[in-house]
Amino acid sequence: RRGKVLLATVKGDVHDIGKNLVDIILSNNGFEVIDLGVKVGSDRLLEAVREHRPDVIGLSGLLVKSAHQMAATAEDLDRAGIEVPLLVGGAALSRSFVDRRIARSYGGLVAYAGDAMSGLDLAKRLVEPARRTALAAEPAARRDSDAFLSAPPPAAAAIHTRRAAQIAPCPHAPQPPDFKRHVLEGSLDEIWAYLNPVMLYGRHLGIKSAVVRGIDTASPAELARTEPGRKALELRKAVEAMKRECRAGAMRARAVYRFFRAESEGNAVRLFEPGASDAAVELSFQRQPGPEGLCLADFVSPVGGAPDSLCLFLTTAGEGVRERAEAYKERGDYLKSHLIQALALETAEAFAELLHSKLRARWGFADGPELTMLDRFRASYRGRRFSFGYPACPRLEQQELVFRLLQPEELGVTLTEGCMMDPEASISALVFHHPQATYFSVLEPRSD
Repeated sequence: RRGKVLLATVKGDVHDIGKNLVDIILSNNGFEVIDLGVKVGSDRLLEAVREHRPDVIGLSGLLVKSAHQMAATAEDLDRAGIEVPLLVGGAALSRSFVDRRIARSYGGLVAYAGDAMSGLDLAKRLVEPARRTALAAEPAARRDSDAFLSAPPPAAAAIHTRRAAQIAPCPHAPQPPDFKRHVLEGSLDEIWAYLNPVMLYGRHLGIKSAVVRGIDTASPAELARTEPGRKALELRKAVEAMKRECRAGAMRARAVYRFFRAESEGNAVRLFEPGASDAAVELSFQRQPGPEGLCLADFVSPVGGAPDSLCLFLTTAGEGVRERAEAYKERGDYLKSHLIQALALETAEAFAELLHSKLRARWGFADGPELTMLDRFRASYRGRRFSFGYPACPRLEQQELVFRLLQPEELGVTLTEGCMMDPEASISALVFHHPQATYFSVLEPRSD
């Protein structure tokens, strides 16, 4: 064997599709992999390191909170005297963050993998002494050449609550038909019509974008002319086979949504139960720095303005998926193990896209017949949906307020200690109808 790799998703994080893909790739390239699973705390990781004596420790996490947890885990390992090379990856990580926060917290070598295939290349380098020495010199060279790594952090910008002048309140906000809680059982085929092929085939299955664009439109004969096209054909067959299993009971898509009366004040949005004068919850948002910085509260009518509303929803397609993926993996069917997880994730995303379209119609501004699916994927419609843990509203702990109002436990979705949803294939969102609603980040470009 090439070496032994210990893999784990960090404490509080349930996202494991990326970690599982790394497991599959490493296992098929001569590595022995011990997968500790998800929500792995430092104590359990330390115990496993001492038991298995790995050559590499691989840590994974999806959201911003996971990136900070990864840094804390590195500190715990360092305090325990562990110097096994760390291989870290996840959507919220950047090379800068790894150099600034994780590498500086750990006495051993730390390598950043932007995707699963680079993880394989790095693992090979980490287990070969000569190549590991060269790899160890790279972050040191970056730190020496990058002046900002040793520069003092910028002064914190003053927090203000003044509404951005460029976002005008809606004089006549659309009103929803009701304020009831709705639970939906989704039709898989209706949902899959909203599935983004670039995400499924490109991001999860590694097909090049140029090929993905033709995967649902080009004829098999056209695709079969090239090697990438033939690979796409095989994967499309595998996806269709997995869809048949899902239709037969391997996957269930469910959702819950509810409209609320809403008003904003400063950087907060208050949501009200029907007929109540006191708010059911108050959501506090961050504002971009600067005099015209945006805040999500700007997209809701202020106190004393026109009556307004906001919608909360949650979709899930993850029930039983982790167990099925593990069963496929135990049988050696690595492709099906990865496919069921990828399809579940993108089914939850597609259900969110479908439900958002229906919510626009319920608000009274249905999509026109000219709106294509590509337009929807580009958010070329009125309003936006935002999820906690992402750049416009990074405070993941406010998921607890969403759960209090939607009660998605009925759908089998719960929150972890770190306020992430379990199962992984679940999407929650705040839906704003304001015609000027747009995506933005409240995080500083240089922020950790």
